[in-house]
Amino acid sequence: MSVASTLPRALSELKVGGTDLTTGETQVLRLLARGLTRREVGAYLDKSEETVKALSKTCRSRLRARNTTHAVAIAVSLDLI
Repeated sequence: MSVASTLPRALSELKVGGTDLTTGETQVLRLLARGLTRREVGAYLDKSEETVKALSKTCRSRLRARNTTHAVAIAVSLDLI
């Protein structure tokens, strides 16, 4: 089975539960999408780097993303950020 065969054929087929991101999660993803590091995001939002890491982990989990870049891509494609 190829990787492509496991992907949804259309964005509408992508079933993502719990995509209601909190304000903090949305802020973190938006800043990460701009290319900021977790440390820079933390400084910008006046949060610790560990808090930013935890928020991005929660986003990855909610969006069922493989990594943060994937979470940003999913959030953009679903107009969440």
